[in-house]
Amino acid sequence: MRLTSDKELMYSEHGDRRAGPAASEFIPASEFIPASDPGLYSVLEQMGTPATVDEVVDYLIQPADPPIETWGDVHEQLYEERLPALDDAGFVEFDQVNGTVTVLEPEPDDHQLVTRALVGAVSIVILVVLFVII
Repeated sequence: MRLTSDKELMYSEHGDRRAGPAASEFIPASEFIPASDPGLYSVLEQMGTPATVDEVVDYLIQPADPPIETWGDVHEQLYEERLPALDDAGFVEFDQVNGTVTVLEPEPDDHQLVTRALVGAVSIVILVVLFVII
């Protein structure tokens, strides 16, 4: 095993990571949680849901190995503030009792429905015209 400075982690001869002095340094939760709701929503979409808050925290802090206090702070901010806010905005369903979060499919607005209907109608007309011509 090699000696390390206060900022490094220690490694065994086999390369196994060990908790060294750097592992005890406090890292604020804000370093791991996206600053914006759309950023957090994007992370949840990438993860795939439903997921537990614990799984979301683990996903956000990887590959870092912060102290357990930081993990707890990230969990608390997600559970008490960020996920309820996304739930209130209609982006996710957050079940505080079970500690699970599920990304909701966005509902198409009227403009999207009209656009899709118009594209469908034009496609049918083109197919009919091509069928008649051929």
